[in-house]
Amino acid sequence: MASIASDPSSAPSGTGSSLAPSSVGLGLSVASKDAVLKEIALRIAAAGALDVGAVLDDLRAREALGSTGVGAGIAIPHARFSSITRPIGAFVRLAKPVEFEAIDGAPVDLVFGLLTPVHCGNAHLQALARISRALRTPGLAATLRAAPDALSLHALVAPILDAGAAC
Repeated sequence: MASIASDPSSAPSGTGSSLAPSSVGLGLSVASKDAVLKEIALRIAAAGALDVGAVLDDLRAREALGSTGVGAGIAIPHARFSSITRPIGAFVRLAKPVEFEAIDGAPVDLVFGLLTPVHCGNAHLQALARISRALRTPGLAATLRAAPDALSLHALVAPILDAGAAC
């Protein structure tokens, strides 16, 4: 059973975070890579008042270019999106790892989704690099895997995205 930090229809918090508490979930039971992408798309679309089909199409299109599974059980599905003005993220911890065609062949259980505005240019790549570095910090993945609830996860991952959210 999934745990959601708050109402999934809520917008990002008044703190200006690019990662709404409702965009973080844990204990999600999904059976495939596509189901993970759908969950990320649902959360990002809800946080940004976006069309979930368009978000999912863009995430799938990027994934078709090559897996966003970066190794060590981590994936960072991402896309540039034309109708947003700021980055929007989502984070899920899966109940059971799923095959994601990751670079190391390991299944994925930590997934950080990201949409950035098309006009962001290199900021998109910088955000991806920052997220990847942060998630590979010794001990952080274990801390994320042990977090007791979605609000704890949000407190851990929101600063990663917010550190460079401006375009």
